[in-house]
Amino acid sequence: MSTSITYRPKYPLNQFIDVIWIGKAENIDLQAENHAALYTELIFNYGDEFNVQGKNIESVYNKSDHHIISGLKTEPFHTKVSGIYANVGLLLKPFCYGMLYRKFGTQAMEQISEILYEHLYVPITPNFEAVEKQLFQIFDTEAIDADLLQFEKYISTNILEKGSLKDFNLSISISQKSFIKKFKKQYLLTPGEYIKLKQVNNAIKLLQNNNAEKLINIGLDSGFYDQSHFIRVFKKFCGVTPKQFIKRITEE
Repeated sequence: MSTSITYRPKYPLNQFIDVIWIGKAENIDLQAENHAALYTELIFNYGDEFNVQGKNIESVYNKSDHHIISGLKTEPFHTKVSGIYANVGLLLKPFCYGMLYRKFGTQAMEQISEILYEHLYVPITPNFEAVEKQLFQIFDTEAIDADLLQFEKYISTNILEKGSLKDFNLSISISQKSFIKKFKKQYLLTPGEYIKLKQVNNAIKLLQNNNAEKLINIGLDSGFYDQSHFIRVFKKFCGVTPKQFIKRITEE
């Protein structure tokens, strides 16, 4: 028997967290390869093995649980789960990785784990409203950087293509060097790498929904210069070419 529950927090917690999920299973044996991730995930494992391998991952084992931060990835990553599946996870905004990293292994992280276990994992009916209020008290101590918010807004409302980053840098008051330094502290990627990751994820959505579309059109619509640029970056980030990706999802 297995259960899976997802919940989308309301404002103001949704400034930080997009989804809260709960997973339970008496016995599971799973190994999966995942494509480049455009999110930060915080996982609290109360069961047996839950292992994530790849870029931007931190892991801490405690007596009663196991904490995992899994951040943005410009390459494939692997997940392995076995035995009793007992987890609560948070899908957070991309910029939250740096914030979580600073809290990792601290009393605040232990507090989050206890809140999620008590109000979400143990009850038959999870109390998401109680969790929202308590979680926000912890996240509210972190200021959301105005330049990073402006960057996210810019790349969400503009076509991502050559010169996008240069155009954005002209719109903020700090230097390009200072912005890149600030950005890497939170995202663990450069702004340029993040834009490519965004382009790849845009292409993934188009490939999943329009697999009859010509690859060159999907690449251009996602912001790549040409087909060779699209194939090269996509393979680097996802481990397969766009054509191989279409074949894989068709077989599934």
